[in-house]
Amino acid sequence: MQHRLTSGIRLKMVEGMPGFEEIREYCLQPVPGNPLFFWLEAKDGPGFVLTRPEFFFADFALAVDRAELKELSASAVTVYVIVNVPAKVTDMTANLLAPLFVDEENGLARQVVMHESPYTTRHYLFPPEKRRDCG
Repeated sequence: MQHRLTSGIRLKMVEGMPGFEEIREYCLQPVPGNPLFFWLEAKDGPGFVLTRPEFFFADFALAVDRAELKELSASAVTVYVIVNVPAKVTDMTANLLAPLFVDEENGLARQVVMHESPYTTRHYLFPPEKRRDCG
């Protein structure tokens, strides 16, 4: 699946992300040379590595009330998850509990914690056999 984002776009968080509630302005852009990852950066704040859940988790299922996304255009929403990148990159994990919904058309985003979910904040991107072989 080819992602349509080719250059950075400015995003405004409808609500600040947990732990960063006061930061609302971010820029989303692809990681050069790696179509599976993206940067989400605040001008004077944190930066996050993102990926699309379908790139690594074929069975990922959203459990979000549409009312939580009321400010976003349903036809333009793309789902991302935050990636934790440890020293050993093969041990990267994704936060599937709190996906980030991005309305590229209107430049809006919202992170939603899926309270009624089987997911956690740490799901390995790579299976155990890949983590052993790569590092």
